Amino acid sequence: MALLQKLLESRDPGLTDLVEAGSALFECPMAIVTVLDEDCQRFLARRGLDADQTPIEQSFCRIAVAQDSLLVVPDTHLDARFRNNPLVTGDPHIRFYAGAPIRVQSHPDAPATGIGAFCVIDTAAREFSETDSARLVSFARGVEAMLQSRISSLALSEDTVLLKAMLADKERAQRQFRQAERLTSIGSWRLDLATGRVAWSEGVYDIHDIPFGGTEALDDALAFYPSDDRTRMQVALEAAIRTGMVYDLELDFISALGSRKRVRAIGEPELEDGKITGVIGVIQDVTERHRSITELDKRANTDEVTLIASRHKFVSYIDSRVDLAKISRERLALMLIDLDHFKQVNDTLGHAAGDDVLRAVAMVLRSPWLKGSLAARLGGDEFALVITEPDLIADLPQVAARLVQELQFPRKSASGDFTVSATLGCSELLGTGDTRHDLLQRADRALYRAKAQARGTYWIDSTGTN
Repeated sequence: MALLQKLLESRDPGLTDLVEAGSALFECPMAIVTVLDEDCQRFLARRGLDADQTPIEQSFCRIAVAQDSLLVVPDTHLDARFRNNPLVTGDPHIRFYAGAPIRVQSHPDAPATGIGAFCVIDTAAREFSETDSARLVSFARGVEAMLQSRISSLALSEDTVLLKAMLADKERAQRQFRQAERLTSIGSWRLDLATGRVAWSEGVYDIHDIPFGGTEALDDALAFYPSDDRTRMQVALEAAIRTGMVYDLELDFISALGSRKRVRAIGEPELEDGKITGVIGVIQDVTERHRSITELDKRANTDEVTLIASRHKFVSYIDSRVDLAKISRERLALMLIDLDHFKQVNDTLGHAAGDDVLRAVAMVLRSPWLKGSLAARLGGDEFALVITEPDLIADLPQVAARLVQELQFPRKSASGDFTVSATLGCSELLGTGDTRHDLLQRADRALYRAKAQARGTYWIDSTGTN
């Protein structure tokens, strides 16, 4: 129980990387590292589950541990041991399970004991090949190596990092860790302050796209980072050496083959007799994760049709600009733009023609003369322009008049020619008490007044100018 408590108190983010990798590799929505207690099984790392433990009597992993071998259940509905299990009949509706037991030694002289399992779970029945089984066992061995190293390091010092123990472990643990390196695109390293050279594990050489062997000079290792990120890494290293500060950075990276990557770099000082003698850490290739996050962010912040900012991006941007304007006392203006006769385009010429008009509006709102003002599509035929350039704000009536002139799009249809125009409502941030809501409300009121006087015109709130 003391061992379990230590593991629970020192949860390792590296285990999260393994369950993420396992979930992706086996295409299972759930992957878990479990440890067994007297009355429940607890999760050291999980993906796809909200709970952090389940009752021991419902545990599939306890059977894998008891039989001390891989447990594969292709279809729980056909297995008498599990068909009535609440985890099968209820949430999370387990239909497929595969788990490999995890064994560790509580101390060097103790026999290896099963404490839990690495498992993957699906809500649909499925087959599991011999290759899949071998890979899952390899994942479990990687977890064993991590946990065994953590147990060993905890016995020495709570401040000793995972990789220091793993690199000092036996050849078997090193082979297991190499498997984990390959699966998770992780490598370990150590900077020797006495020599100024860096020792890399094979995983680090893989990330750098260079052959394994020897040690590297620190300057050569830093040369793989672009200038700005190289500076960030140097500052972090210097702080670790000078003050003992741990760092955790995400940086751009260019491999020896010219491949542009994104890496996560973690480092912390190594102490001997209270003196910092080196820095040890890990580097992980997170290119795919970074690319996915960047793409999701781009989709959330970019309007699909016009490729200008989305409503989501507009809200976050104007909030930040309002806060900045209150601090710096700089001026900030907002224009709401509503297209006139746009529905007629869709009704008579089709939605493709309507999209062409929306893109033409976006092109005008991104004109160089608007000096980087944020253009956003709020939805349908509604647009917004956030103006921060002082010269433009000082000349707001002329800016609005020019936009009204440029946002004219003649169209021909079978029912007659017509012109899509734009009506504008403008407002300016009035003081430190103003909020985004106030700014939008005044701009919306100005837009209403402009429409009331004539389509294809503008109104500027608080000035009375039109």
